[in-house]
Amino acid sequence: MGASPRQGVIELDAATCRDQAAATSREWLLADGLGGYASGTVSGMPTRRYHGLLLAATDPPAGRTLLVHSVHERVLLGAQTIELDANTWSDDSIAPRGFEYLVGFKLEGRTPTWTWEIDGLRLERRIALHEGVLEVRWSLPEGTHPIHLQYEIVVSNRSHHELLDASDVQPPSTTVSGEHAVITWPSPPDDGVTTPLELRATGTLMARTGWWRGFRLPIETARGFDDLDDAWHAATCTVEVTADRPATFHASLDETALEKATDLVDLARSDDHRIIETAGATPESLKARLALAADQFIARRPLPGGGTGATILAGFPWFADWGRDTMLALPGLALATGRLEEATSILRTFAAHEQDGLIPNLFPDDGTEPKFNTVDASLLFIEATRRWFEVTEDADTLRILWPTVQSIIRHYTDGTRHGIGTDPKDGLVHAGEPGLQLTWMDARVGDRVITPRMGKPVEINALWHAGLETAARFAEHLGEDANDHRAAAERVHASFERFWNPDTGCLFDVLDGPDGADASIRPNQLFAIALQPALLDPERARSVLEVVDRELLVPDGVRTLDPDDADFIPHYGGGPAERDAAYHQGTAWPWLLGPWMAAHRAVDPARCRALEAELRARIADHLLEAGLGSVSEILDATDPFTPRGCFAQAWSVGAILDAITSGDPDDGSSGDLDR
Repeated sequence: MGASPRQGVIELDAATCRDQAAATSREWLLADGLGGYASGTVSGMPTRRYHGLLLAATDPPAGRTLLVHSVHERVLLGAQTIELDANTWSDDSIAPRGFEYLVGFKLEGRTPTWTWEIDGLRLERRIALHEGVLEVRWSLPEGTHPIHLQYEIVVSNRSHHELLDASDVQPPSTTVSGEHAVITWPSPPDDGVTTPLELRATGTLMARTGWWRGFRLPIETARGFDDLDDAWHAATCTVEVTADRPATFHASLDETALEKATDLVDLARSDDHRIIETAGATPESLKARLALAADQFIARRPLPGGGTGATILAGFPWFADWGRDTMLALPGLALATGRLEEATSILRTFAAHEQDGLIPNLFPDDGTEPKFNTVDASLLFIEATRRWFEVTEDADTLRILWPTVQSIIRHYTDGTRHGIGTDPKDGLVHAGEPGLQLTWMDARVGDRVITPRMGKPVEINALWHAGLETAARFAEHLGEDANDHRAAAERVHASFERFWNPDTGCLFDVLDGPDGADASIRPNQLFAIALQPALLDPERARSVLEVVDRELLVPDGVRTLDPDDADFIPHYGGGPAERDAAYHQGTAWPWLLGPWMAAHRAVDPARCRALEAELRARIADHLLEAGLGSVSEILDATDPFTPRGCFAQAWSVGAILDAITSGDPDDGSSGDLDR
């Protein structure tokens, strides 16, 4: 494979690193805890608009802006100059080809580390990021002769969603004073920032002026978007690196934070140790690796009344915080990893934004008001609160969250926005309006909603039943009357019989839609078994799982549609319209392994030990494939099940963590990553 998990270190060998395609297809990520991040490829070639060394959250966790595009190293050996960076240009040429000197790449905890070898000399580079401050550190193994290093500092000033065209922008100025430099944009792009970028570097800094034009971004090409980016050459640094004296480069918009940042690589190591210890994991385990991945998604968000609370960013590199993603991810990301204080804060953050019984579907990345176009996020909030209370038994906070739970139940019973309400005939929840997508299957192409699912979706009513049961238990715990909640839950249980489809041996996906019942075989029915108390008797539950396992289960995920369905699309690719059309019409999702495993655990607990072992082995391999150390958003629906979409997705990581720890005697902490 050219890659191996060893003692918590994800490591690629020289052959993989020097293979341009293999090294460029593997991506790394660092998140800074505020919503900002750094990301790139092992080869060093930027392939997305989201690749860069400092994409700072200028309005945390929103306003993510590319500030440090890249650094381009060269080693000076007498009259010889060895270029270590790599880029694809507008004419599709690749130059330089620094990856040909790479002899290794590894993730030390969360820290990406490159090792180049030039004429027997080895140079290492590590990158760290903390609360808006970037550190790049070059060092030599003990006993290595000094190396003369020169690197170019290339900057930008654009939203991470956009590209920069040099012809539209007035270039910045660079002011150098010793080892400190300031980059000032006199007229930044509309989506840029006016705050100067502060740089600090060991060595000799010199100001530079000039555009680097025509970075070709191949993934943008494949996704049907504009694919050429420009960036500004702001400075050059020359420094001698010795075995006992590494070279460092720091950058930030915050001058005070920059002055305090001395060794962010060491800070990252300490944080890694704390994260793993808090999770109760052994350093070499899959749980430890996933706990480190989980940390990348947790950030802070302002609260309506002032102050900040915790939130979960749905995925890197482009998602902000989404309500449903947060609630589905919370048990794995925060509860399974021992981060109970943050779990509490996340629930309180979303409770503070509830309106008319609805939890926000999305906090837009531009910092505008939250959107509430969702039917599942509120019900998932109740389920996440149940899971949280089982672990914390925090009655004081439950009293604070209880009014939000009551508001959700009341508004879903009486009716609220977007056609969400309870049908008085059967007690089931209906939802939907023309032109809206309210469930997690939310893709649309222009004005066309791909999977509108108007009517009574199966997972919504499974969640509604679970929410009513949870509300009854909460009411009893708090000394309030639970009779209405219990009676409503019993009615939903009786009405749920309508979802059974004897022709397919599984459940209808939607009832009472504009065209009647939808018999499409989809994974949403898993919730009727996974949520407790389950809504199906054992015989029907086994039948559903047999259908799902036969038609939908793939390595590392669960398909969204039966391959025999006329609407099935096997591959996720092409332009935006083609991708959105495939998003929930076959494309497989790793997060669905969470309810899949919970459903199997409910039906056949004895078999789950073997299923969990298989899952661990598959995911350990996946951690070496796309987003190194993390779990992708989606996969193609057919062999070879290529990872697609975001290379690091919160609910994918959370679902796997939850699946390997729930009901497992060793809590998922034992065993190497390749077990």
